Amino acid sequence: MKHTFRLRLLLLLALMAAGIATVSAQNAAQVLDKAVTKVRKASSVNCGFRIESKGSAALSGTFESSAGKFRLKTPAGTTWYDGRDMWTSNPRTKEITVVKPSDAEVSEVNPFAYLDSWKSKYVVGFSRRKDAARHLVVINPKDRNSDIKAVEIAVNKKTYLPERFIIRDRNDNVSTVYINTLTLTAKNAASLFECPVGSMSDYEVVDLR
Repeated sequence: MKHTFRLRLLLLLALMAAGIATVSAQNAAQVLDKAVTKVRKASSVNCGFRIESKGSAALSGTFESSAGKFRLKTPAGTTWYDGRDMWTSNPRTKEITVVKPSDAEVSEVNPFAYLDSWKSKYVVGFSRRKDAARHLVVINPKDRNSDIKAVEIAVNKKTYLPERFIIRDRNDNVSTVYINTLTLTAKNAASLFECPVGSMSDYEVVDLR
């Protein structure tokens, strides 16, 4: 589904480093290492984003996480993950779908779930393009069957936080993810990651666990 594909683009927040043997690539990996370190040290991560791609309407939303739990919200619906079950609302159909997700299914929605595997799955170097305020780093999956061909990540030179991702998929379609806000100091309550079923009485719950 188009909506699922767009949510998967948020995974690019986690595609933040890999190493190859050249000096240039080592420096690029160091840039992304700093970004990864800042994210990993945060007790909670809150993000506001916008995705633009040719032929599709722009999609904006928010992502909030803490201790492996998260909530992702867009006009097309909201997903809650409490560490065990995943609840997804669809305001168009007035349904809430509940599943016990696999690790892969969690990773499709949670951009930070891949942080532990970045060293083995990607190679990195600097982009040929230049930006005075940002490091432009390009990552390429080692897996030739990956849906993603290449990603240019713009990392702020002062804060070392990601600000933009330009994604090219295997069909050469290009999408851009703008990180409008990224907060690493907020304290998210556990209730944020629980679907408020009691206040959504007009929704039908479809339990697939």
